[in-house]
Amino acid sequence: CQPCHPYGESEILDRARIIQDRHANLLSRAEEAVVDLIQAIAAAAAAGASDSDLEEARAMQRKAQFRVDFCNAENSMGFHAPQEGARILGEAIDYARRGRLALLEGQPRADSGAAR
Repeated sequence: CQPCHPYGESEILDRARIIQDRHANLLSRAEEAVVDLIQAIAAAAAAGASDSDLEEARAMQRKAQFRVDFCNAENSMGFHAPQEGARILGEAIDYARRGRLALLEGQPRADSGAAR
């Protein structure tokens, strides 16, 4: 690292640890969001949701999963491009959130049959 980054070895190592710890935390949150969406899709399917009911949530899951997989495969744990890694993982979390919302929007409301 030192040919391009004129800092002492201990400072570079400290920076790397901080960046990688932050990235690992965000990656873990993104992975949890994707797993949560996958489980919610499975539960909705088991409860009788049709493929068309699940289409948008599944599309969001694929987008979220791709971003999580990319960050896992990238192999620097965010060190080489921390802002880009954070952007990609932020997108993954957002897609997972949008997938959960798609499932909620497809459910009948509890008060849908109530008289007004």
